[in-house]
Amino acid sequence: MSSPQHAPPEESEAGDGAVEDGEAEVFVSESHCSELAWRQNEQRKQGLFCDMTLVFGGGGREFPAHRSVLAAATDYFAPLLSGQFEESRSGRVEMKWSSEPGPDLETVEAVIQYMYTGQIRVCTGNVHEVLELSDRFLLLRLKEFCGEFLKKKLNLSNCVAIHSLAHMYTLNQLALKSADMIRRNFYKVIEDDEFYTLPFHLVRDWLSDPEITVDSEEILFEAILKWIQKNTNEREKYFEELFKLLRLSQMKPTYLTRHVKAERLVATNEACLQLVAEAVEGHALRSENLQAGNQSLATHMTSLPRFGQNMDVIMVIGGVSEGGDYLSECVGYFIHEDRWVNLPHIHNHLDGHAVMATDTHVYVAGSMEPGFAKTVERYNPNRNLWEQVCNLITRKHSFGLMSVKGNLYSIGGHGNFSPGFKDVTVYDPEQDKWQILESAPKILRDVKALSVEDRYVYITARTPVDSDNEDGLRTINCRYDIESSRWLDVESLPILDNYCAFQMSVACTNFYNTASCCPKSYSVTVEEAQSKISRQVSNEILESLPPEVLGIEGAAICYYKDDVFIIGGWKNSDDIDKQYRKEAYRYCAERKRWMLLPPMPQPRCRATACHVRIPYRYLHGTQKYPMPPNLMWQKDRIRQMQELHRHTMNLRRTPRSQIEC
Repeated sequence: MSSPQHAPPEESEAGDGAVEDGEAEVFVSESHCSELAWRQNEQRKQGLFCDMTLVFGGGGREFPAHRSVLAAATDYFAPLLSGQFEESRSGRVEMKWSSEPGPDLETVEAVIQYMYTGQIRVCTGNVHEVLELSDRFLLLRLKEFCGEFLKKKLNLSNCVAIHSLAHMYTLNQLALKSADMIRRNFYKVIEDDEFYTLPFHLVRDWLSDPEITVDSEEILFEAILKWIQKNTNEREKYFEELFKLLRLSQMKPTYLTRHVKAERLVATNEACLQLVAEAVEGHALRSENLQAGNQSLATHMTSLPRFGQNMDVIMVIGGVSEGGDYLSECVGYFIHEDRWVNLPHIHNHLDGHAVMATDTHVYVAGSMEPGFAKTVERYNPNRNLWEQVCNLITRKHSFGLMSVKGNLYSIGGHGNFSPGFKDVTVYDPEQDKWQILESAPKILRDVKALSVEDRYVYITARTPVDSDNEDGLRTINCRYDIESSRWLDVESLPILDNYCAFQMSVACTNFYNTASCCPKSYSVTVEEAQSKISRQVSNEILESLPPEVLGIEGAAICYYKDDVFIIGGWKNSDDIDKQYRKEAYRYCAERKRWMLLPPMPQPRCRATACHVRIPYRYLHGTQKYPMPPNLMWQKDRIRQMQELHRHTMNLRRTPRSQIEC
């Protein structure tokens, strides 16, 4: 297209005798530049009017070109082709590369064409070579585009390679983003073989970083050994320097003596042996100080974990506090330090909600509070924040939430104006969408669940029946096959560990019916699970539990390894003066007895709890988190409604004669 543009009339000099034109127009062809570039590129391909040659590769592949175009396209060629260089006189530029055979010739052709037309197709297959050529030829905009392209393609499988590229070509923003991904997922990155191709200085830099997210120092020790074994002759000399970067004080004493000290590279190195001895001695001193009650000295004697080290935490979410207020506050019992820490508020008021902990997130769904009965949120431990995802299809609470094959299954539940639900729905995290499945044969309320073989879900729940029961509910046990959607009645949950044994030993109590239990997944086969089903459950796990605990209602029950936790709840079921509880109990499988933990910061009941691994950076020191703005407004609104409700009830209790007077 072309368009006329008006230009202001020019005044002629006095007395020059020129006739004024009145109003002139400037013509601009919008397609001229692109057509000109296209024609020049076609001439280059045909070898027309070319006055220079670019030579690439060991085979000497020649690319004719126009020096005026290349000199105008980039500052790399302008001085090379216009000065006193040999290339300027001969019109021949030979491109040499440190590694033969150099870039792919099709990519070379594409980059030369870009210098003519400003267009190029970049894909994952050629982006490395396009980036290399754009850096060599000072094509800054193309280089920046490659950086943005790689940002979009960044994932755990390529972040190490992309981080190396970003540093090589000084793409600072890409380097920062890829480094952040590596740092937050370091425990996954070291599972990939790409990490073990890194040179020594990069491995050293990562192990020096206190922010890398790792599961334990033991795993880092094994990663160092694996990196050295990939090229023992060249890398063994770096072992001592890398070993000194480990925080040996964070390793278990038994691991230090049985594995680290016995490793050949350690046993033959006096400096490494000395470090191991100091770490073992530090553990012994810490144990003595703890027994003597000198906690401050014990802390001083032990170096802190990396800020990125994943620590075991029992996370307590939502619930109801004294006074009947719904809670958005979340707290965590920091197992390593035997203390409670504050965690970020969830964006909902939760009561009767379901919880499920997966490898990457903690999901929380539903509530008795109608305004939040469909909401679903998930907690990201790596970033220490909650994010909302797709809502449930139905408003409900007291249902089962189970993770199988990477998807979430919502099973049964109870509504404020419904006797209960049979519905089963599945959530796909990739699509962020719920889908309705075939319903269960019975209403399922107060659901507790576990899964085996990543396929079968065992459920204990209550269903309405016409009977003389005080609450009109009967406990049932069943098994759901997610692949065939078939349901099978069973006698009980399989007794696979202490967690199952505890649940079945209290299954007939109001303590269990009103409690929330975090679901658990097992890797055993369904045949093995079936063989562990029995109504004859030993009460051994209850022997050291204080008897009054089983009189609690609305407690949160969860597990950590083979230990069992009971948290919060209320006592005194006459509803007149409920005693909300701060207490938390832990069954220690190693000692085979229950222990009373430090009390929670505030009493709560009908919360949920689960085990999660959170980086130390979010647990160190004192944490304070503000209440989300939406809940501040909601809290004021709920209080106003409660006041109005109390006022209405008072009016109803007042005799009519008094009202009329």
